[in-house]
Amino acid sequence: MHNRSAVQLPCLSLTVCTDPVSVIGESGSNLAYPLECERPTGFDILWSKDQTPIANSTAFFNKDDRYSFKNRYLMDSHLMINSLKKTDEGNYTCKLLNGSVIRDYLLKLKEEAAIPVASEPRVSVWEYNEVRLWCNATGVPEPKVTWYVLETTNQQTEVLRDIGIQGRMLGIKNVSRECATKFQCNASNNYNEKKNPVSKVILLDVKFVPDVNIKVKINNGSFSVETSILSDRKDSIELVCDVFANPLTKITWYRNKVKIGHYTVGEIGPEKNAEDRDNNVYTISNIQTTPTEPRFWAFPLRFQMDGVFMFAKYQCEVDTGKKNFVKYIEIKQK
Repeated sequence: MHNRSAVQLPCLSLTVCTDPVSVIGESGSNLAYPLECERPTGFDILWSKDQTPIANSTAFFNKDDRYSFKNRYLMDSHLMINSLKKTDEGNYTCKLLNGSVIRDYLLKLKEEAAIPVASEPRVSVWEYNEVRLWCNATGVPEPKVTWYVLETTNQQTEVLRDIGIQGRMLGIKNVSRECATKFQCNASNNYNEKKNPVSKVILLDVKFVPDVNIKVKINNGSFSVETSILSDRKDSIELVCDVFANPLTKITWYRNKVKIGHYTVGEIGPEKNAEDRDNNVYTISNIQTTPTEPRFWAFPLRFQMDGVFMFAKYQCEVDTGKKNFVKYIEIKQK
């Protein structure tokens, strides 16, 4: 029961003290229950919608027969609305003629969940920084937003994994390269419980400083990562520049700072340096990639130690578009 003495205080009203009572209706249906207003004895009241008067204690101003009073007692002025329309949404206030608020309601009609605003389908962030992904869902009642990771199975199908985060924003601090994946937000409310949730998929693209290693194989031996090796004349050498990078623009092989050849991302294959007259002794193979890890490249270089000039320092240079990263291996004669 409302404290009737409170409404007679000239400096206060419930509009200031409390938020409106939320009422949810459905288009085409009647209100589930009237908007209550108990009129104090000896006082007249005024019903308003969005600050526009629609009725006094006994009569309606808008001549809409969908509106009526449902009164249990003589002094009640409970507002009932039938066959609800979208235009019925708004703030309904029952107050005394002196402006003191008795009851305050916010009427909304049910709406299916939707995601009209969300992060771009692809969001880029540098490793160790912070990122926020958004799914601004709308609907009445307010939708529940749940975040998932889209994981790829061994059968190359995608499955959802609940990561235990709810709300419109997914924030990730100290982002690592392992966070590079697809995230999906699902939004649903009870407007139509049989309908699947609406969703958005956001690919998180994590950029990071490349990892570069040179591995070497002599003749029919095994690969090993070295910075310096000893070799005999006529040895067969295979160098592989392993690169784990995002982004990647170009990988280039050098011998004592003389370009041997390069591979540019997006091209069909590698290209030799036509200006180096000694280039014919080198074989540069196509880039090797891993289908399940598109950020990995391997750039092989093969040659036979046929000349003294081939005992040298070999350099793999990785260009990310902003900065170059280099690894060396030196081949010395035994």
